[in-house]
Amino acid sequence: MNATQHSPRVLSLYPRRYRTSHGAEILQMYRDATEGASAAAGRLEQLNIAAHAVRVRTCTGSGQRAGRFLVATAPYALAAAGSIAATGLTTAVAGAIRDGGAAGVTLPGAAVYVAVLAAGAMACLGRWSMARVLAALSVVALLAGCQGSAWLVPLLALVTVMPAAVSPGRNDRRLALAFAVITWLPSLCAAISSDGDFSLGLVQQLGPVMLVIALRTAAPDVRPRHILAILLADAPWATTATGSPIGAAIVITALFFAWGVGRLSRGRLPVTT
Repeated sequence: MNATQHSPRVLSLYPRRYRTSHGAEILQMYRDATEGASAAAGRLEQLNIAAHAVRVRTCTGSGQRAGRFLVATAPYALAAAGSIAATGLTTAVAGAIRDGGAAGVTLPGAAVYVAVLAAGAMACLGRWSMARVLAALSVVALLAGCQGSAWLVPLLALVTVMPAAVSPGRNDRRLALAFAVITWLPSLCAAISSDGDFSLGLVQQLGPVMLVIALRTAAPDVRPRHILAILLADAPWATTATGSPIGAAIVITALFFAWGVGRLSRGRLPVTT
């Protein structure tokens, strides 16, 4: 495709073969979308084109295997990030109340946590575009030095790069919400307990993911990517339990057991898609 003076430069991000086949169509869609629009709207449309070009180059479109994996992973990754953010806020507020002083989190760090929770709320409402924007802003803030768990960056990055053309299925959205709640509950118990070191150990780390894996495996539409997505989202908790060969064996055995229970229950549970 030969670019004209009205062609956005971001078209050059597409592979040459893709530009030759679809460049004219993309250019026409860009012109239709920006005709009579403001400069800000034009820049936003260019940003959308750039994001699509990156997906084409990285083979992460909604119709490709990597893209389908990102769609399956996004709700669980966002759930894990939301649980971490909620834990950070819960711990900070409880500490401030108990000690009668300032919360143990900076104002920018608290803003990041709130943004992550807002992204989760938008996802629950089906507004994944806004969830991706909030996730991207949170990643930028964390990389800029805002206080927050290091796990938030990879988890939110998975949400940010999710293909925009599709949304996660109902099964994954519901189970992700359950995953977020049950991984956050131990920190709530610690906050309201007089013992600040309250912990359920391996139960806290493996219980939620075992339950979610069993339920997801039992669903008729399960694919290996769904189970892998859950395991990936559980990394912030599961990795703390695998510091020794015995710990790793316990983790692997528990997850395999949960998968087996789900296989035996497949078709018996009324799970809707």
